[in-house]
Amino acid sequence: MTSEFVRNIHLATAQHLKDQGADVYGIIEHFENVFMPMDEVPDLLGQLGYPQQDLKQFLKGVDF
Repeated sequence: MTSEFVRNIHLATAQHLKDQGADVYGIIEHFENVFMPMDEVPDLLGQLGYPQQDLKQFLKGVDF
């Protein structure tokens, strides 16, 4: 499990990417690049405002 400190840093970076126009693929790529555990990604994306129901369907098609 990732520490709250590290999660907050990567969440802030992801929010910045989203604010700059990155799509969900770009945000997931960021989380992959920083070795964020993929089981934590849906929660992080939810905190960024992506609807959980949509994410479940979306993440089925994403190759991690």
